[in-house]
Amino acid sequence: MPLIDYLSLLAIVIIGIPHGALDLDLAVAGNSASRQRLSKIFLIYVAIAVLSFITWHLIPTTALVTFLLLSTIHFGRANPLLINYKNKSSLDALSSSIVFQGGLTTIFLPYLYWDEIKNLFTSLGADIVALQFIGIFAVIVWATSTAIATFHHRSKWLYICLASLMVFIYFKQVFTPLLLFSIFFCILHSIPHYLKASREIGKSPKKPPVTFLINTVVAWIIVAAVSLFFYRSQNINSSTLNAIFSVLFALTIPHMLLVDLLLPKRLNNWKIS
Repeated sequence: MPLIDYLSLLAIVIIGIPHGALDLDLAVAGNSASRQRLSKIFLIYVAIAVLSFITWHLIPTTALVTFLLLSTIHFGRANPLLINYKNKSSLDALSSSIVFQGGLTTIFLPYLYWDEIKNLFTSLGADIVALQFIGIFAVIVWATSTAIATFHHRSKWLYICLASLMVFIYFKQVFTPLLLFSIFFCILHSIPHYLKASREIGKSPKKPPVTFLINTVVAWIIVAAVSLFFYRSQNINSSTLNAIFSVLFALTIPHMLLVDLLLPKRLNNWKIS
């Protein structure tokens, strides 16, 4: 991998992975009595993370497809392009906006850079033939969602985003897929999520709670330990990719369950409609 890809992976570890370190604080936000159940929430969270980590290595293709599918929903619900979809009451307008935005990095990006992406997926132990077959269907769904979202919104901002996308396609050789993923994940998703979570728990982003620091350091240690473990039987590229994305998957599954299923039922700021 080129140096820019290693820097991109470093950004994912330093900026991207910690964005869920406030999850336990969010789980009890707005209900002080639920802090008595913090230990139970923590155990469930860790159990799901461990199970997800094991699943990634036992059935990597299924895990990767699941990861991409859930990430599409998770990224799209976060509204990274700031499309005003919350005012749309129709299900097709809402769902198409989510799939369009979330699919930019989980569907469109792999399709655009397939020659490079398939090498990354191979390093992760995935079945490329199966992923290519599933990818055809995913691209059709994303393209359809893009068309529906464009029809419903008809906003200058959305047209600017689409025009920028066309320009980006023309200059795609300037970037690498890992660089683009890190930009989207870190800048358009992780940082806004952290700021929103900090406001929700009533903490300054500049002075996060001790739990955030502890969870972040533990996650970094786990990534380093897993990377060293895989390095015994793999090259530096494969061991680094496997460590980062397996840990990212393990932490993301419980994070998504909390943010996309539980929080919207309790906190108004996390609802999408």
